[in-house]
Amino acid sequence: MPIQLQDDIESNRQQLTRPNQRFGKEKDFLVRLVNSVRCHDVPLLNFIIILILSIFLYKLTIKYSNLYMKSSLITIIITNLVLYGISETMAQSILCFDLSQPMLNFKLNDPMSNIQLDADEEQEEVLDDNASDISEEGLNRFINYLRDDNEVLIGESETPMPVVPLTFFQFNRLAGFMCWGFIMGIVQCFWYQFLQIYSKDPKFIEVLRKVLTDQLCFSPISLICFFTYGTIILENGDWEAAKNKLSKVYLKTLIINYSVWFPIQFINFLLIPRHFQVPFSSSISVLWNCFLSMRNSTN
Repeated sequence: MPIQLQDDIESNRQQLTRPNQRFGKEKDFLVRLVNSVRCHDVPLLNFIIILILSIFLYKLTIKYSNLYMKSSLITIIITNLVLYGISETMAQSILCFDLSQPMLNFKLNDPMSNIQLDADEEQEEVLDDNASDISEEGLNRFINYLRDDNEVLIGESETPMPVVPLTFFQFNRLAGFMCWGFIMGIVQCFWYQFLQIYSKDPKFIEVLRKVLTDQLCFSPISLICFFTYGTIILENGDWEAAKNKLSKVYLKTLIINYSVWFPIQFINFLLIPRHFQVPFSSSISVLWNCFLSMRNSTN
């Protein structure tokens, strides 16, 4: 039985990893390319996605009544998918918006990648020259020094300008947020049907009971589910991270929720026809979900 030397094993391992590395570089270049054209540091791709979803929403609105009569559940789900997609795209755009950047520019390379490359090159030179003299601890301190000291100077002045990393459109967050809209579409459809138990009451009492039930029962639970879903699914966190996020942002967000949604839901149940109540609240949710997405990603 032939014996495979360690050098042969290492050579085979490198041959196997090269195609993956090449694919990773090509994928990284493609991501940077589609995000390269920017408006105030917001990728033009974001505006294109919002435009496509808005056109789809416009066509859906025109045919909404007919579609609702055929299948209310499917119509509500599709509407939620589009509205939640717009919300997430707006949230990503707001988070990377920078008024100090040019109105229209082209950025293909992330300045932070150049800094990392320079640090890696310095590290390789030091290793080649003094491989036997530099300890791992000293090398880490040297790399950290390089990263901390990378600042761009204006002219010859000593005013530092920190290098801001580029942000790219995150399709996984878009897909995850639209999936949450899909789930909420199903839940809202059945929830609004459940609220019809108050339909026999006088109009004002009916509306008041619906609003109180919606805000005191549905909203607290939906916020817990959203932040848990956002942490675990959208950010690849765990239960401990979800608990930490809830302890930081849940109570404040719930208070804001009550100040926004109490009057909106009162108008919704009082003035909006029943078959338009879910899409009305979902339409208002465009800005609310944009706020939730930003709050979920920045805390």
